Amino acid sequence: MRALLVGVALLFGAMSFASAQERVLSFGVLNQQSPAKTAELWNPILHYLSDVTGLRFQLKMGATVQDTDAMMGRGEFDLLYTNHCFQKKYDGTYKVIARWAGPPIYGVIAVNADSPIKELKALSGKRVAFPSTGAFVAYAVPMAALRAAQVKVEPVYAGNQEGALAQLKARQVDAAAVNSRFLTRYAAKQRLRYREVFTSEAFADLPVVIHPRIPTAEADAIRNALLSMKHDPRATTMLERNSFSGFDAASDSDYDNARKIYAKIHE
Repeated sequence: MRALLVGVALLFGAMSFASAQERVLSFGVLNQQSPAKTAELWNPILHYLSDVTGLRFQLKMGATVQDTDAMMGRGEFDLLYTNHCFQKKYDGTYKVIARWAGPPIYGVIAVNADSPIKELKALSGKRVAFPSTGAFVAYAVPMAALRAAQVKVEPVYAGNQEGALAQLKARQVDAAAVNSRFLTRYAAKQRLRYREVFTSEAFADLPVVIHPRIPTAEADAIRNALLSMKHDPRATTMLERNSFSGFDAASDSDYDNARKIYAKIHE
């Protein structure tokens, strides 16, 4: 599968690693929105990491969620922003080094504000947009809830969360399943008026994970740079422009409830 490159190699920095001049670290990002919008958000983050660590990074993702997951499965990313790595077939290779800062996220099924649908059972037989079958809070979590409620829907796979909400806004589907944080941001920018008919338990926001082939000194430098971002004046403009507060500390065990949901949905 052909990868879609959405960034360029970045080289800055004060901290020197001998290997940094010999290679570029591939940084994968889950397909939550279009490649252009992904690059708009993540290239400045990678610029910052390069500036702080002296390492070079290249933003990289597959053309689809499935492509990105397959690349992860083949170990093509040195670092990756995703929670799909907690599916059983991928779990155990990449290790958590940080997570998107802020409150927990929730799986949400949303309808338009004027929709007659007001509860989960009313979705029976309705068209519900999901990003993909690999999505965690936007597929595995809401689908587990639908199964528990014995509600069968007609799934529509939109490719990413942006696409799922665009279909809801255009009234091409009756509901959309998405990440609560993404829903809030999208609704504010696109003036989407919605109502939640399902909200899940809380889950840790998406992590940045790293492949074990990355030397410990480099992994530590990247982790420290991610965690220091929220307090670093060099990052202030970038954070404010993207309404983003940086990264928080995280560990693999923070995602045990995600692993349980993935196991349940694939039973």
